[in-house]
Amino acid sequence: MIKILTVGPLEENTVLLIDDETKETVIIDPGAEGEKILTELKDLKPVCILATHGHLDHVGQVGFLKEQFNIPFYMNEKDSFLISNNIFPGFAEMLKAVPCPDPDFNLKEGDKISFGRQELTVIETPGHTPGGICFYSEKEKYLVAGDTLFRGSVGRTDLPGGDEKELLRSLKKLTELPDDTVVICGHGPNTTIGEEKRSNPYITGRYKINLW
Repeated sequence: MIKILTVGPLEENTVLLIDDETKETVIIDPGAEGEKILTELKDLKPVCILATHGHLDHVGQVGFLKEQFNIPFYMNEKDSFLISNNIFPGFAEMLKAVPCPDPDFNLKEGDKISFGRQELTVIETPGHTPGGICFYSEKEKYLVAGDTLFRGSVGRTDLPGGDEKELLRSLKKLTELPDDTVVICGHGPNTTIGEEKRSNPYITGRYKINLW
């Protein structure tokens, strides 16, 4: 089961991946509204917190949930410099973010994360940030993409650590996944790899202004 919770003023998507049999749950990108996320975790068994990248709108409630459940936090260490980066004055206050702890484990290309009878594979996708990663379930045919890929767009590259050339290389890597892979984006609606290959201007070569 997958639950997508849209939280905070930037309408960021926090993702709960739930194994139906064991109720073991992976929390991905808890960016805001910690109490709302906590309510959705009732009767579930959180086992870890994952971050697709280190921006505060994606890690703003990691500290709160880690304290509630005493579970490990996983992220690519290349983004560690971002978890205390306010990006612009008042950003943390706007998000009501709590201090984010350093990751307990560094995630890198090909790492596996198991919960219940489910398994995720880490795909490194730098560009939006240096340590951007996606989580891919080959069995269930979905990709949690964070801000690497949106429906019809991509994450901006003009923030600290952003690199457009790296992002384009990352997008090319993602297009190698099956077309029917459902993409759960960091903001906005879901899409599929096939749809983005057909229509996303960053993949087809026609660019437009980023939204995030």
